[in-house]
Amino acid sequence: MGLIPSIHRDKRNLLLKLSISILLNVFAANFAAAQDLTPGITYICNGERIFIENCNIRDLSDNATCMVGHPDHVMPNGLMQYTTMTRAALKTLFPTCKQPTAQQLAAAHAFQKKQQDTYNANVQKANDQLTAATQPVPSGQPQKPKTPEERATNRCVTSGRLPSSCLGNSLLGAFGQMLSQVLPGADKPPAPGPNMAGVFEGAGHWRLDFIDGGVLVNCSFLSPNQENYTIDFKSDRTVIVIDTKPKPLILTLRADGTIVGPGPVTIDGVVASGSSGGTSTPGHTETHNVTTYQPLTELDARTHATDPNLTNDGGSYSLKSTTTQSTYTPGTYTPAQTTFSPRRITCPALNLSSKGAGVGIQTMQTDLLKGMFGGDKGPPTPPGIRMHGIFAASTGFSVQFFPESVILGCGPDAARAYPYTVEPGGTGAVVKINAPDHPLTLSFKSDGSLDPGGDGSYQVHGRTVTGQDNNDNFTFAPFEQTCNLARLTPSQTIPLDGGSASTMVASATAGSPTAPKGPSTISTSGAALGNATLAITSGFAPQPGAPNPLAGRPYTLLRDSYANIIAKAGMTVPPGMSPYKFVANTCSSRTPECQKIIDAVKADAASAVRADANGTGSFPGVAPGIYYLMISTRYNNQALVWGQPIQLNPGPNSITLDQRNATPIN
Repeated sequence: MGLIPSIHRDKRNLLLKLSISILLNVFAANFAAAQDLTPGITYICNGERIFIENCNIRDLSDNATCMVGHPDHVMPNGLMQYTTMTRAALKTLFPTCKQPTAQQLAAAHAFQKKQQDTYNANVQKANDQLTAATQPVPSGQPQKPKTPEERATNRCVTSGRLPSSCLGNSLLGAFGQMLSQVLPGADKPPAPGPNMAGVFEGAGHWRLDFIDGGVLVNCSFLSPNQENYTIDFKSDRTVIVIDTKPKPLILTLRADGTIVGPGPVTIDGVVASGSSGGTSTPGHTETHNVTTYQPLTELDARTHATDPNLTNDGGSYSLKSTTTQSTYTPGTYTPAQTTFSPRRITCPALNLSSKGAGVGIQTMQTDLLKGMFGGDKGPPTPPGIRMHGIFAASTGFSVQFFPESVILGCGPDAARAYPYTVEPGGTGAVVKINAPDHPLTLSFKSDGSLDPGGDGSYQVHGRTVTGQDNNDNFTFAPFEQTCNLARLTPSQTIPLDGGSASTMVASATAGSPTAPKGPSTISTSGAALGNATLAITSGFAPQPGAPNPLAGRPYTLLRDSYANIIAKAGMTVPPGMSPYKFVANTCSSRTPECQKIIDAVKADAASAVRADANGTGSFPGVAPGIYYLMISTRYNNQALVWGQPIQLNPGPNSITLDQRNATPIN
């Protein structure tokens, strides 16, 4: 397609060109299968070349729209002009235009088929990885995938990132492998660290489009030209240096997200100057013989007794016939590429903003990949400073950055994704990871490492796939792992070991939606309030292919009964209704009383844990005395609760939960 021009011929530029071209051509080929209008065929209408890029695959009516390319119209930013037209308008227009030859039509169809085959193979590979990596595991422990790609896909899905994003990553990896066969080393990822994301535009037709491995720079009438850049965190500002010629652009990223720089500046760039290449080979017809055998009854065989093609195999008769069939093999087609000429111009000072800027190449590419699987695209990548790559510690703890989130990991399989921000600090930049129960702040160090500021334990709330619900969404069971924090250094791989299994303790941090909390009144593993402990085990018999009913359930230990807590909150439970049913009805209606009940339960809680995949959980120590359970689940389509009082004596205590000591709720 030649959409990303560059005068430089290094591998990184060529990789970008090829990846965008392949992606767009592949999707055009995919769309073409369900269309009666052929994408990629060039018509000459009123002396102007036009072609269909793609049409709406879900709407085949004449009112559906198609994206139409105009190669003879190059916009100031160097990109081809596109318009939209309805199918009906194109069907009316094309017969009046200069028609492509039969050879051109055949060559275009052959090119589309080749790209479609590539697309199908890569999509199949990505889907196979997802299927293999996320097979349900009855025990609740992660299944070890067969290949590194399957393991990476499994880790991505169970971390909470969108499955469409995970599959898109797998497909991008498949494209990278395909490109590396053409350009060995071209798919080598950049070193882990900070990078920029988004599009920034300003007066003078300035546009910076940050992509993987570089930035597309253009101003005035220059076409976008890919350049390398670096980010330098100063004590009072963030500096971006872009390797333009004849002098680098030295820019400042301000706290409000805008990019500014001095001017006027001289830029050596390129402009579109024509096209070159573009070849096709003619198709040809191949003939071959096809032999068939027609079964005959004994009576029919008598009528063909003198036919030399009659065969008799132990009383089974058949009549052989041979025909000649012809198959047309289309020729090949290689589209022409736009050529560019160097041009030096003077551009004004920069004052660029991402507000109102168009969609960048990086977003187009990732959204296409996500949309291909019919999944949610998710929130857009915030413009500004982001991170990429893997940072790992010797303890097995790791962070893996993506544009929209970061995955915290402990060992190879326990992983959870959270949003993050990158902010300049007094002595450098810091990465703030917004994990609700244990936020992390990682400081940049001069050697490229990330410092978590301590060496305490960190619990990663991993998960394992247990199956799918009626909406084909994955269901999960907890897979908790604990690793010690340590200095994180750039790494090419996720740690293959490290960490230990743990029972998840519900956080006492304010703002956690499931964290019972009271001022110095809740017992935690780090601050036990007594020596009476309670271990809970599940008495439910294992069911093949299904998780334990108590797997991952929150267990709360109350100082008073659930009914008394509701009464102390000023609520009256109607006669004949259980307090659990009352609370369910109250909170499903989203009334203010629901929050009052939640606050009252938090204030009364003595301790809380979350069960592991086997339904096992151990409360931190509390003072000896009488407490009340607050536990619920569903089993055989029946809601069950445990709210009975329990006497905790000094030292270890235990209880087994099953249907016999549960209360069913209708």
